[in-house]
Amino acid sequence: MSLLEIFLAVSWVIIFVISFDVAKKQKFNALHFIVFLWIGLGLMVFTFFPSVLNSLGQLFWLQRGADLLVYSSIVFLIYCSILLLNKIEENKSHFTGLVREIAISQSDKKILSSEIVFLVRVYNEAQVLENTLNSLIQSQKWDILVVNDGSQDDSKNILNAYGDKITVLHHLKNRGWWAALETGFEYLRRYGKNTFVCTFDADWQHQLKDLEKFLDEFQKYPETQVIFWSRFIKKTNTNVKIIRKIILKLGILFTFFLSNIKLTDAHNGFRVLKKDTLDTLRLTIDGMWYASELIDIIAQKNMKFREVPVDIIYTDYSLSKWQKSTNAINIALTMIWNKFFK
Repeated sequence: MSLLEIFLAVSWVIIFVISFDVAKKQKFNALHFIVFLWIGLGLMVFTFFPSVLNSLGQLFWLQRGADLLVYSSIVFLIYCSILLLNKIEENKSHFTGLVREIAISQSDKKILSSEIVFLVRVYNEAQVLENTLNSLIQSQKWDILVVNDGSQDDSKNILNAYGDKITVLHHLKNRGWWAALETGFEYLRRYGKNTFVCTFDADWQHQLKDLEKFLDEFQKYPETQVIFWSRFIKKTNTNVKIIRKIILKLGILFTFFLSNIKLTDAHNGFRVLKKDTLDTLRLTIDGMWYASELIDIIAQKNMKFREVPVDIIYTDYSLSKWQKSTNAINIALTMIWNKFFK
């Protein structure tokens, strides 16, 4: 036997053993088992009948049958890589779910019944957290639900000092923007009797006065389910930098082509949703790119949405918390992955 034939013989034996062992442990689904089984059978045929390999190679205009193996191996490695990435994402999702359930189970489980509940995600915001919460607490017209997303600074102690004035959920480990908001959403699905849910950033850049614009829009258009902020629907006092504005405009185009939904501001932290829409908005992405997935689901479910102009005031502190502009590439790749491979 040639070295190639010996290599093929060893390979198909290993694949057969691994395939049946993994299938026996029920860690394969039927499709994956069939794929690996056919690969093993193919290698076995090529070992004993090398002329078959050469004939197949000629069908693909290859001079040598061995070249077909090389190209097939590359495709197989890509397939395995996709399987591995899916498994990693699945494990991350399971871990996030566990962190979420622990946070809810350790909370006071208070029934929230005001018309509006403010949902605030906190991660290392000790410098401005009191200013943000105090501005919200000045009015007793709404509930305040805070998700502490595994902060490493003094945020947890600051939150606990507010006592019954707010409801707090603590993530044992940082899980990202959407994971924190989804924890709040899940709490509201179980214990919220509110009409509206307002997501509000903890870094003191949102203007509370803009809430009236959201509520007025719901009153004018009662069929609306979600209302987004917009820095660009008309001229506002938002002091966004020109480079960031260009990136945001590109994000609008990307969102349109990917989700076929037209917005003037694609990534929004300040939004108001009708509470009864939360059962429809079960998202899976943990990080900052959750906003793109939210828009994608709104498009898929044909949900009614609108935009209102708001003033976002960026301070040196809030600018320091911004994600890097290059992270827009990560957002795009993540959305493409979730759109076509999950």
